[in-house]
Amino acid sequence: MRSEVEDTAAAWAARVDKGGLQEDEQRELDAWLASDRRHLGAFVRMQTISAHFDRAAALGADFDARQFSAPPNRVRRTVWIGGLIAASCAALVVYLFVLGAPTQHYATGRGEIKNVSLDDGSVLRLNTATRVDVRFSAEQRRVQLLEGEALFDVAKDPARPFVVEAAGTLVRAVGTSFTVRVLPGDQVKVLVREGVVEVSGRNTSPAAPLQLSANNRVHIGRDPVPAAQPVSTAELADDLAWQSGMISLDGITLQEAVSEFSRYSDTRIVIDDGAIAELTVTGRFAADDPVGFAKAVATSMSLQATVEPGEVHLHR
Repeated sequence: MRSEVEDTAAAWAARVDKGGLQEDEQRELDAWLASDRRHLGAFVRMQTISAHFDRAAALGADFDARQFSAPPNRVRRTVWIGGLIAASCAALVVYLFVLGAPTQHYATGRGEIKNVSLDDGSVLRLNTATRVDVRFSAEQRRVQLLEGEALFDVAKDPARPFVVEAAGTLVRAVGTSFTVRVLPGDQVKVLVREGVVEVSGRNTSPAAPLQLSANNRVHIGRDPVPAAQPVSTAELADDLAWQSGMISLDGITLQEAVSEFSRYSDTRIVIDDGAIAELTVTGRFAADDPVGFAKAVATSMSLQATVEPGEVHLHR
């Protein structure tokens, strides 16, 4: 009696044999194969069996193998070699699409935060307006941060380093927790919460990447010679405030604060008076409430906040 694993493998082999899978079906098959090492072997066996019966059917119902008088040893050898080739080809096909699995795409909209659990046990937490591509192989776990910001809680796997690529910067880890953010001008900010990562990219030597330990951050592309910058516990909490839907501002200009809020909401904050754009702002605010922020700023700075559909204006 066949096991449940073999029954499922046979069903998948039959679906593949009928002419390929749709994109969502392929993702489902990939996930099933990756969930248990037994699944791959069962699938290979069922594809081999399917190929064998297909070849037999093609000979027709009247085919009589006894009319051929090849020596028994040669027949057995031919069958054995043919079966080995069929199994090897099937295994190769499965090997290619499991270990060279298609890239997985994940994204968040404006104001959205999403957790993504990966097959290796790692977890990504995507901040607002973020896009990532994830691709795992037998040698490496690789994530491309196309835009936005993400927190990476990486499962330990010394045999497969976890590499994040962002705007030409590479961040390499084995098991740790860190954030990467793509800033305007292709600058990249890396903040390490736990463990150690290696950072390489512009103005760093590939042969001697920057070692960044916990409670340190670096801005790649901003400084001629990137260097680790220690952060206090309070600063670390401020940098990660977005996880709870907050924006922490520490002495930045009003114009910079407006740009930060624009990442999280479609409601625009418009500074009508250029003279107030360089005023500095400090405090923690709800990321999804730009109107509340503008009113709070207006009250503390003796300004006016005029609310209109889709935007709020700040002026004297």
